[in-house]
Amino acid sequence: MRVYLIRHAIAIERESVDLFSDAARELTPDGIDKFRRCARALRSLGTVVDEVWTSPLVRARQTAEILAENLAPPPPVHVVKGLEPNGHFETILQALEARADNLDSVALVGHEPYLGGFTSYMLGGPRNLAISYKKGGAAMIKIDDFQPPLRGELCWLITPKQMGRMD
Repeated sequence: MRVYLIRHAIAIERESVDLFSDAARELTPDGIDKFRRCARALRSLGTVVDEVWTSPLVRARQTAEILAENLAPPPPVHVVKGLEPNGHFETILQALEARADNLDSVALVGHEPYLGGFTSYMLGGPRNLAISYKKGGAAMIKIDDFQPPLRGELCWLITPKQMGRMD
């Protein structure tokens, strides 16, 4: 299975919203424009996704929708609670394994530092390895077998700036 990990695009600053409404933070107009370019670049790389799974937070859902709109064919988008910033890696891995017979590829849209830790975990490393995603950044990991010990293969990790140069 090919697993694409994508950090949400640029959102409004935390300071500009109520302390208790972080989950409602939306993408900025600039964030939307930049991520559209990133999504087109991902498509030009040959990215084909069967489904997009996203954190329920607004900024991640908006990023997932932009991604889906720019891929061909457009995949369905599903909200997955386990992709929240404090989600559990095992929950997502179990869901991926359960769908491995039906999905060749899935995109996971989420947040930092969760995505960096999850990337490390899927590669067989510790949860705190120094892998980080820029806003709108993406990686692709190939997993042939979900049985322990999990050993995914990092095929690429790309920044939004690099994707912008491709578009």
